[in-house]
Amino acid sequence: MDSPQDAAQALFSAALELLSRREHSQRELKDKLAGKFPGADFDALFLRLQELNYQSDQRFAEVFARSRVQRGQGPIRIRRELQQRGVSSQLGEGALESLEADWYQLAAEVLQRKFRSPVSEVLPRDQQLKERARRQRYLAYRGFPSDAIHWALDAAASDLYSGF
Repeated sequence: MDSPQDAAQALFSAALELLSRREHSQRELKDKLAGKFPGADFDALFLRLQELNYQSDQRFAEVFARSRVQRGQGPIRIRRELQQRGVSSQLGEGALESLEADWYQLAAEVLQRKFRSPVSEVLPRDQQLKERARRQRYLAYRGFPSDAIHWALDAAASDLYSGF
């Protein structure tokens, strides 16, 4: 029979193994470890990990937000995904602010990467509107706010971003 000290060490080792691969939020760690270590003292684990600076929800939020911006995702989606991973809205907002991202510019770049050409004026008006709506839905799905979406669509229509 394992002693409580052995069980705590096994839990700590398992947490370190997960953290050695990538940053994790507390909720992610707990979700991943709870099945293997039912009834474990996760509060003590997180306290020890934080004292050693091995786990930080703030650091996780910053790394996660940066990686999602590099993937071309907007602030709405990033905020939602951070909340799903157990990061407080305060930490999530701080991570987004630390990025100093230009969401308008990013939306325009994402739009240009996905749709190489602007909506053609050769198309009939109803098809132009359908295509614009399709592009709008795409950016909304990526998590951009409506003002950034409209700016990016207008920039594409007026060829403001042809030099990207």
